Amino acid sequence: DGDGDGDGGAAAAANPKLAAKLATKARFNREHDGGKGEAGGKGGLTDRRLGFDSEATEYAAEALAQRERQLRLNREAFPMDDEAALAQLQGLRPGTYARLVISKVPCQFVQHFDPHRPILVGALLAGEEARGVLQVRVKKHRWHKKILKTRDPLIVSLGWRRFQTVPVYGMRDPSRRCRFLKYTPEHMHCLATLWGPITPPNTGMLAFSSSAKASFRICATGVVLEADQAMTIVKKLKLTGAPYKVFKNTAFIKDMFSSGLEVSKFEGAVLRTVSGIRGQVKKALTGGKGDFRATFEDKLLRSDIVVP
Repeated sequence: DGDGDGDGGAAAAANPKLAAKLATKARFNREHDGGKGEAGGKGGLTDRRLGFDSEATEYAAEALAQRERQLRLNREAFPMDDEAALAQLQGLRPGTYARLVISKVPCQFVQHFDPHRPILVGALLAGEEARGVLQVRVKKHRWHKKILKTRDPLIVSLGWRRFQTVPVYGMRDPSRRCRFLKYTPEHMHCLATLWGPITPPNTGMLAFSSSAKASFRICATGVVLEADQAMTIVKKLKLTGAPYKVFKNTAFIKDMFSSGLEVSKFEGAVLRTVSGIRGQVKKALTGGKGDFRATFEDKLLRSDIVVP
């Protein structure tokens, strides 16, 4: 072995590239065996191979030291041995077993209690106890046979709560307005605006039909988008009017507007009748509550219906 090392050293001395390779191999062996690297600093290559990060290790050590300092300050500020008094001042420490006493528990809970099934106990944040308007993106469940109608009561399961509410459905148009919908669309999402407890966004929602005759009670699923004290929903109104005086190309129209001010806002607007005759709003009539004069391409019939 000694002769072999001697031959390797002589060959390395004769070949500079071989000498550099041997030096790199020796440095790698030292770092891999747990030694400190020459240029790697504390820990060298071993920490990097094991997935350790020096900054993360220092942060964890600093957090642990800060926790120990806080515990020491707490013990100095509350030098008492009574656990009940400490719990009233500091609250229960993590990992402490606690006994909960719940009043007004219904008798069905005791009758159907199963010790093999765990009972989850949750708490609500201060902001979640308030109530407001929620906007939810919903979709009718494909197994529910009927489409959903606006202002039909639903039982909503949202977060920790289950409550009954009356939703109003809508759809976002290109101008970002929420347009009123009377029914939910088929195989599409829509917006539901409902009154209920404030719930954080991205919370899942299940809606149940309140009818006992429904074959599949889950009627819609959705997710909370936002919560606010008020939401704006616009509804498209269809204005219709009827002619009560008809001339050759002119007619007096009633029952479309409620005041002369409304007529002045629509002066020059295009009109049409059910029979296809086009016209235009001209001017409000004096003394009439929303009556106005309009011109048309042809003579109207008294039975025509005028729409904008």
